[in-house]
Amino acid sequence: MNVLLRWLVITGLACVYLMALFAMLHPKVSPAYKSYYIDRTSSDWNPAHYAGTPEQGMSFSYRGLPVWVDSTYGLSFRDDRGRWTDSDVARTPGLAFTRTFNGPLCLEFTASPAPAMIGKTFAVQMGNETNPLQVIPQDMAEYRIQFTQLQEADRLSFLLPERLPRESEVDHRSGDTRRLGLALATLRILPGNCPSTQIQRGARP
Repeated sequence: MNVLLRWLVITGLACVYLMALFAMLHPKVSPAYKSYYIDRTSSDWNPAHYAGTPEQGMSFSYRGLPVWVDSTYGLSFRDDRGRWTDSDVARTPGLAFTRTFNGPLCLEFTASPAPAMIGKTFAVQMGNETNPLQVIPQDMAEYRIQFTQLQEADRLSFLLPERLPRESEVDHRSGDTRRLGLALATLRILPGNCPSTQIQRGARP
């Protein structure tokens, strides 16, 4: 009887440990929690959310996020002009949404490139579609991208070149050790099609 009881206790403890291990490896948490606490790809935790729509867009220099954006990943700290992508925070920067997007839509965003991005290409991925872009070498250039058949897209990612140098490697007088790519200023999502003359196009990275 004592032997049976011991085996029941051992079996019970083993089940508890296995369940704890499974929960640790497959946590059921929000994208924001996972990005901040587990993956360490976000510098935002529990940001304030303000009213707004995808059509109204967002400014990366504002404190907090619009209600249709759940969290950010791969972005450096906020400054007066917006937020830089930083490859040390996450290899692929972007946004996680609180809703999904379907069908055709036009993505508009303004951004400035870091010196290391001049002459490069990058891509923007949303759901099942990816669009390549040529970097516009000017301060706060506007990009417009046409997505045609999105299906349940709940994330937006900027696919930047690999191994971007640190700013201190580009300018030896700089003490900035971040691996900067794009300084994002504004972004909005419009239903339907972009004007064809305003869609940015570029060679595939």
